[in-house]
Amino acid sequence: MTLKTTVTYTLSRCVKCLRCIQSCPTSALSMQNNRIRIDQNLCLNCGQCIRTCQSKGLSAQGSTLADITNYDVTVCLVPSAFTTRCSSGFEARQMFYALKKLGFDEVVDLSPYEGRIHDEFVTAASTEIGTSITSFCPVINRLIQLQYPMLAEAQAALRYPSEAAARDLRQRMKGQGTVGIFLLCECEAKLALAKYPYGNSEYEVDHAMSSVDLMPVLRKHLSEGVDELTLCPQGLLTANPSQLEDDTDFLVVDGLERCGSVLSMLEFNQLPMYRGMELYACANGCIGGHLLWGNSYAARKNTSVLINDLRHKETAVLSSSALHVSEKAFFTSDTRTFQEKLAAFQKIQQILEQLPGFDCSACGVQTCRKMAEMIVEGKRTLNDCRVLAAENNPKEDSA
Repeated sequence: MTLKTTVTYTLSRCVKCLRCIQSCPTSALSMQNNRIRIDQNLCLNCGQCIRTCQSKGLSAQGSTLADITNYDVTVCLVPSAFTTRCSSGFEARQMFYALKKLGFDEVVDLSPYEGRIHDEFVTAASTEIGTSITSFCPVINRLIQLQYPMLAEAQAALRYPSEAAARDLRQRMKGQGTVGIFLLCECEAKLALAKYPYGNSEYEVDHAMSSVDLMPVLRKHLSEGVDELTLCPQGLLTANPSQLEDDTDFLVVDGLERCGSVLSMLEFNQLPMYRGMELYACANGCIGGHLLWGNSYAARKNTSVLINDLRHKETAVLSSSALHVSEKAFFTSDTRTFQEKLAAFQKIQQILEQLPGFDCSACGVQTCRKMAEMIVEGKRTLNDCRVLAAENNPKEDSA
């Protein structure tokens, strides 16, 4: 499944510094005709480019509260990473009350769904042959699809918690008119797990909203009242991998670079001692999402406080169809035969030998290898390399 990129580019803010191109882990960005181009087939929605851009030429935004008026009944899904920004049970109850005051008919805590899916993975991984991989993170799932396709078979075929919750809620709300389900998102990647604003129509969630964009409006209602609220401890812990129970058979990894390193080792069967792996692209897990306010270290402490204050809810009861996708959704979309891939690789190597190998990004492409790939695809030519152009057309000696 290829998610549409959530990254948007504003030409008027761009200063052509090329920092975003150099920061991209999959070389999805390039500069052509003095503007940044984003390859939909390579973008992870990891947000690295957004955080690198100092001029705010790149951004990611979700739906707005104005979309509430399009539905008869509206539901707001609240992930545990959002809830852990609250420092006490009382503050969490205030937050859920304030969310309802924004116009939602129901505000649903996702922790029971997160906990149920996590438990399902642990149970399944304990009986599977080899190492199983799971992630609530679309960045990790996309990374495996693009760079570690041999590991696709090891991915647990589990739904995202927001999808499991949306399916469950739609079943419960049948006959109530048009139901609009809104997901609060802690990171750029999860903005794509909805029909709007990025058009991924296969998802049950209707709208994805940036948590940090909602906060200025939400703060106005924080002191107006409290809502009844209980939380599921297992779900809260999935947002904070540092506090997951230590199990020698399971490896929990956070941070995109570390996840890549572990996946490389797993691909070469260097980690056979683990039954399962839980991977998070953000440092400190989902509580480190870049669309959240505050800092993830405070949220780590808040998790323990919230569990003590509001520890009453069990994991959600879900059917097998609500838990599992019918087929592996993350298999690579590359349908080329081995011979076709080998022929392309040989062409790329031939072009690469002609390029200088400086990886200077002066041509608007991250690396010489990426440049060679684009030349083979017919998107660039050797003439686009500025180093080669300078060597072939040296400036005349003004003396």
